[in-house]
Amino acid sequence: MNIASRKKMGFSLTPLHKKREPHAFHYLSQRASFWIAALSLVAFVSGNMVGQHGWYAFWKSVLGKVDDSAIVYTGTVTPIEKVPDYEKWSAYGGNPDEHTFRQVPEEVLRDLPRYTSTTQQQTDVAHGYGNDVYSVGYLGSYTTGAEASGSHPGVDIRAPEGTPVRSIANGIVETAVTSSGFGKLIVIRHPNVPDPSNPKKTTTLYSSYAHLSAIYVTEGSVVQKGEHIADSGSTGIASGPHLHFQIDKEDAPWHPYWPFTTSEASKEGLTSTQAINAGLFQSRGYLYTVNPLLYVQANFASPTVTIASADSATDTVVTQEVKAAAPVLTAAQRREQAVALLQSRREDRLQDRLARRTFAERSIAKKPEETNPVILSTQTVVSALAEEPASTSPYSADVTSVRISHDGSFTGRGWETVRIVLLDAQGNTVTQPRNFEKDVYMRTAYGTAEFRPAILSPLDFVNGEAKVNMLPRGRRTIVIQVQPFNVLSTPMVYGRE
Repeated sequence: MNIASRKKMGFSLTPLHKKREPHAFHYLSQRASFWIAALSLVAFVSGNMVGQHGWYAFWKSVLGKVDDSAIVYTGTVTPIEKVPDYEKWSAYGGNPDEHTFRQVPEEVLRDLPRYTSTTQQQTDVAHGYGNDVYSVGYLGSYTTGAEASGSHPGVDIRAPEGTPVRSIANGIVETAVTSSGFGKLIVIRHPNVPDPSNPKKTTTLYSSYAHLSAIYVTEGSVVQKGEHIADSGSTGIASGPHLHFQIDKEDAPWHPYWPFTTSEASKEGLTSTQAINAGLFQSRGYLYTVNPLLYVQANFASPTVTIASADSATDTVVTQEVKAAAPVLTAAQRREQAVALLQSRREDRLQDRLARRTFAERSIAKKPEETNPVILSTQTVVSALAEEPASTSPYSADVTSVRISHDGSFTGRGWETVRIVLLDAQGNTVTQPRNFEKDVYMRTAYGTAEFRPAILSPLDFVNGEAKVNMLPRGRRTIVIQVQPFNVLSTPMVYGRE
């Protein structure tokens, strides 16, 4: 039997129902469950990112942009919350050099003691202040640990290894690395925070946490106030477990800022430790850093921020003021804010005086020697300076008191000028004071008034005299008091012009 193909015989096959392969999305359009699952997955991923890191991190991951306006200031906290009471811990056999934070009994933990500049500046108690918590004060030295005794730009907080370290405010992690000197280090940028010199304005500050044993954040991540970012340790160059904590200003050349370089210390014939103890370039520390503990303890209220937005309909710029909720402060915290502000202003004045003095010394040093002039003629010149009393010549002595001078009355319409003159034991004006290193505080023994500046440093006195602006409050007679000399002025009475 012979079999012929259908094509040879002229037959063809035609299906009754044409079959064609559908497009890939044909099946997706027929399955609503697929779209529900896909949308659920997107919602889960985006919601998880927003919930853990906030909208700032979400949009940064999507758009790859950095927008500091998304970081809102909500106050500050200390970098360490709890530390051991070392005296009580020692009764349990505890030793911070041998035991970790997890080995500290809960009943001996306490809140981090408040940092007070007045106490920390006392060289005989600095290392023992706060039950030996603050081993080195702000711009202190390793010799005494006293504040302003060296050029150490931060505060060393004694803490057992493994003590939780937290971010002092909302911000963005700039650095999370391991260095040779600072060991494991974190630097956080804090935009839109109150300016320590003028809390009504905003600025950007950088907080640094060094000698850590563990780091829990990465560069570019957004951190919230009080977030656990690391554990304390003794990595890098450290004599024992502690946290090096400092705050830099935005215009500091680098972060964390250090007042001198290794080459600058070598030129002076000093090692890094000797340079710190000698206070090498301490003025740079005042210029580029902030007293870190005083700033976080002040917990300034949120300043008003003006945000500009474009109206798409009219293409005009609309500005609105946004003010974050201010934290509720206790009376002690408000006093601490005032002290921190005064301290910051004092440091600014000190830096300004140091800069002027350095400039004057350099100008004198570079002044060329005057040659003997050729006298062509002589004249007799009568000068008002010739009548100046001889007492104005430089007089060096110890300062034992001050004299307060004013015009005796005020109108209540503006600022009055008050002069403070340094005196010796005999009541003579001291133009070149000796052993005068303490600040002078302006107060009112009677009446109410505002003083600018309220604190005078030795650098504020020129030829033994300083001028203070006083704004009387009300019409009550005012008696000015100057501490620590406890000197009272003659009464200033209200009088209309």
